[in-house]
Amino acid sequence: MIREGMIFAVGHWTVKPGKEELFLEKWQEFAQWTLNHSRGSRWVYMVRDQEQENTFISFGPWESLESIAQWRQSSKFESAVAEFRELCDEVRTTTMREAVYLKR
Repeated sequence: MIREGMIFAVGHWTVKPGKEELFLEKWQEFAQWTLNHSRGSRWVYMVRDQEQENTFISFGPWESLESIAQWRQSSKFESAVAEFRELCDEVRTTTMREAVYLKR
């Protein structure tokens, strides 16, 4: 039986070489703004590829698809993504649903 899992906003980021620290600084500011001002955001995480250090994935759970849509339609989201595009070779945002959850 497949259950309805948690919904996640996910970002895939390939940062221009040498811009990684600036990207992380700007992303953290935007992530904190999101947590403080966007209804439905629960927490957010950023992970970095250990072999390709300019490759990152960000993700965090949201209460609903509607809350993600409202956030993505905000002027703050649009301006932040435009700024990230200046720092990145690739920016891809997706919405994913939990498929399997295992816990020790």
